[in-house]
Amino acid sequence: MKNKRKKGKIASSGVFTDEQLNYFLTTLKNESDYPKVRNLQKLLTPRLKLDTINSILRYLKNLKQIEIDLDGNIIWIKEQLVNDHLSLADAANISQEFKEYYSKIEERK
Repeated sequence: MKNKRKKGKIASSGVFTDEQLNYFLTTLKNESDYPKVRNLQKLLTPRLKLDTINSILRYLKNLKQIEIDLDGNIIWIKEQLVNDHLSLADAANISQEFKEYYSKIEERK
């Protein structure tokens, strides 16, 4: 005889609210270092579940609102109030360490 169970309603993954999206972005912007993708669950778990974190990350990545390097670091988050006519160099917050590193490379040439 077949086991007939009623299947419960499964919550659709990939659904998140604007509040959750804003919490995600403000948490990332408040981090001092480049946050790693694998550490996002530790940063956001009290308020966001893993499937919500993944959905928001995929959403931002597809809209090119966020950049992730090959090591899994989130290296750039697009500011909403940035003028569209500015270049990346004008709009980016470039750290002093990077400026010093880049100037040493330019001196070698």
